Amino acid sequence: MSTPRTSIIMPVYNTGTRVVASIESVLAQIDTDFELLVMIDASPDDASARIADFLAAHPDERVRVFDNPVNKGVSAVRNQGLDNMRGQWVAFLDSDDAFAPDFLATMHAAAGADSGAENIDVVACAHILIEAGGKNRERRRGEPGIYSGDEALTTLLKDKFTPYVWDKIFRASLFKNLRFPEDIHRAEDQVVVAGAYAQARSVKLIKDALYNYTVDAGGLTWGKITPVAESRALMAHMKDAAGAVVQTAEGKRAYDVSWVLTFLNTAQQALVAGTEESNRVIKQCRREISWAQILNVFRAPSVVFGAAAVLLKVSPVLYKKLYGAYIKKMYGI
Repeated sequence: MSTPRTSIIMPVYNTGTRVVASIESVLAQIDTDFELLVMIDASPDDASARIADFLAAHPDERVRVFDNPVNKGVSAVRNQGLDNMRGQWVAFLDSDDAFAPDFLATMHAAAGADSGAENIDVVACAHILIEAGGKNRERRRGEPGIYSGDEALTTLLKDKFTPYVWDKIFRASLFKNLRFPEDIHRAEDQVVVAGAYAQARSVKLIKDALYNYTVDAGGLTWGKITPVAESRALMAHMKDAAGAVVQTAEGKRAYDVSWVLTFLNTAQQALVAGTEESNRVIKQCRREISWAQILNVFRAPSVVFGAAAVLLKVSPVLYKKLYGAYIKKMYGI
């Protein structure tokens, strides 16, 4: 079996109208040394048929399709992809998004793949946000540069680096004992990124916007409320992934930022949903965030998150109004 430079793992579920364009964005890569693992997760629409028709008309031995008859969830099929990948590096693509043509070439150049550099294990880029109304804008988080794995992990916990897997390439060796948690259904990317950073020798952040991300107003982040118990499970996974870093004073403050942000996000989902369950969830989230943690968040320093936590604790009604204005400005929803 050949060993491609990059394995690209793409889960597919209910994205029939966009999945072919996503595949085309991979096949259009300037760096052609890749394999694409298409992980169909018992998609209820015609995604499977569209993929089959496209590949029949455009056969490509670099594309491997796994058409699962039973829905497993995004984490499970990504793990299936990790179990079957053959590449030296791994990248992830959501099936309603697209890579820029130079995604792989630019990311590998940044990793020093052509210069013999061996110490960079993760490269992250900026992305283009395609809003619900069709407006496009560039979005990046963090200062471009090279960071140690521990520095990147602490910065991630403070929400100053993106928590996504799709705007990065990872050295495949990082996944020897690292998989997506299958017992949570929101922010599972963050756990894997944390686990990768905890192992990485160096992480490089570049300024180039190489990934086109489409905002889905009906997606998980906006359309459902994550159970509070699941948010606790997420933070348990994060603590395990971070390892010794969270035992340091700085790491503890960073972990408290991540904790507070997690329950702010859960409360935000409840506020947006506006269901009978919402008030109960908001009360639970207010209890999960302690004043001691809020103080640590201000010390991190993460003033905006600290202020948001204070506002949620003191006045959920005002918090809802301000958050509504925020998501409209940020995402066009």
